[in-house]
Amino acid sequence: MPLPIVPVIAALATGGTLVPHAAGGMIVTSASGYVAGTFLSTAAINGLLTAVSTTLGGGAMYLSGAASSIIGGAGVFGMKIGASGITGALMSAGIISSTPLWAPLSAGGAAIVGAAALGYGGYRLSKLKRKASGTKEGKEAQFTESEAKLIERIIRRLRKKK
Repeated sequence: MPLPIVPVIAALATGGTLVPHAAGGMIVTSASGYVAGTFLSTAAINGLLTAVSTTLGGGAMYLSGAASSIIGGAGVFGMKIGASGITGALMSAGIISSTPLWAPLSAGGAAIVGAAALGYGGYRLSKLKRKASGTKEGKEAQFTESEAKLIERIIRRLRKKK
């Protein structure tokens, strides 16, 4: 993680908010104004976004494959036919029953809505990454309030994982 992130994490932890800076980049502000030493240049933001998108992408691919193979599936529409993994074993033993048709259909609808929301979040992250990486060296990009909030959420999540 780049070194300029450390004072930003500390300032956010004490109640600061990440906002776009008038000269470009982002800075943490508090009730008394800008917090010294918390300016994030476009280059630092680009490095953060690159690290986060690489980590998120690899982790999501790993977890989705591992979770689905361990948990298994309940077969075709949850009707025991083709059931696998833990779910299949529990259904075969009679511990859990097969699901009615409406359950997988409603879960599928919820999954579609969730995937659309995640897709939009990924689109916003990709758009922000393109903006940061497309800025010429020595120049600073002008960011919006919503982009600052997105970066702030990313930094807060990184702080929680440490």
